[in-house]
Amino acid sequence: MIFLGQGYGFLPEFYPTESGKFSEIGLTEGMSPLKKHQDDITLLGNLLNVGTTNPHNGSLTFLTGAAYSNPNAIKNTVSCDQVAAEYLCRDTRYSHLTLSTEDTAGHGNRCLSMAWDKTGSPIPGLNTSLSLYEKLFSATESNEAVMRRIQTRRSVLDGMKVNANSISHQIAKTDKEKLDEFYQTIRQVELGLKRQLDWATTPKPTAPYGHPDKIDGESEVKLMFDMIALAFQTDQTRVSSYMMPSQSVLSSMGITIPVHALSHYNISEERKVNAGYRDKKCTELFGYLLDRLKEKKDVNGERIYDSCIVSYGSNIKSTHSIKDFPLFLTGGGIKNLRLGESIILPEDTPLANVWLTLLQQAGVKIDRFSHSTGPLPQLLV
Repeated sequence: MIFLGQGYGFLPEFYPTESGKFSEIGLTEGMSPLKKHQDDITLLGNLLNVGTTNPHNGSLTFLTGAAYSNPNAIKNTVSCDQVAAEYLCRDTRYSHLTLSTEDTAGHGNRCLSMAWDKTGSPIPGLNTSLSLYEKLFSATESNEAVMRRIQTRRSVLDGMKVNANSISHQIAKTDKEKLDEFYQTIRQVELGLKRQLDWATTPKPTAPYGHPDKIDGESEVKLMFDMIALAFQTDQTRVSSYMMPSQSVLSSMGITIPVHALSHYNISEERKVNAGYRDKKCTELFGYLLDRLKEKKDVNGERIYDSCIVSYGSNIKSTHSIKDFPLFLTGGGIKNLRLGESIILPEDTPLANVWLTLLQQAGVKIDRFSHSTGPLPQLLV
């Protein structure tokens, strides 16, 4: 299961105005980068995170459903990704991959990630692709050692002392192909990290606004997605959450308007136009993850996508509206999940009902999650 959280929502015209198959009603301009995946995505409408009143800190409770109005006095509860992890990750190396960002704009200043443990305490996330790489492939090395190794064009594979050619006669052709793909993916990730490291100390042209953009935000998200897919492929974990950056992605697009100001798009036509560019970039990155999940095979030779349940949403619909926010669902992990559709649910459907439905369909034995009132049969065929 993968839980993705994006701040600030989208423009009003991003959302379909009717229910129906995307193949029949079409995709909006903001969703157009998902054209190749239109039969595999569903967008839910009319959701409400019951009890949430503060649009600036919505990611604090996006996966928990805990009620709050003052984030300094919040009493949070366990997040649904951790409920899933306890059931799905009993025999994996990592009980979960909790990923986050130092670019917390749109999520909440106190957000360490979207994950919270059983006591309602925050679970710190890994904030960079380099930290995630170190966790997955270089657990005995410091970040500095990883950087030195990559900069000198050495690979973590060099330390594994495994020669695929020397054992090729002992393994089946399909197994050798999987091993070759695994090696190739690690090297691609390392090349991506090296590119970031090479450019990290090169200053960008001066902009009228100051942004914390030493690392290209778009490349950072893609590397995170690459490694989520690789962690699933190698069965190091089966649950991941990712609180995604917004400001750094905007900066990597060359847009100098701060992302919070951009969310007030009615102030000027320039803001609205750039907000539309951002909407398409967000769905383009979401599509990038789906590409990775569909191209990689698990140990049984099946696409990782076919055993995944993926959600991608935001705690805000448009501007500062916290009602009817977006939630995409995709993945073949629920065989009877309705895909390829815009589904407009009854008004103010609790978000917790979606999490309950997904958890139950994943095999978790629970009857209730947070403030849920029951599962949603509308999600299933």
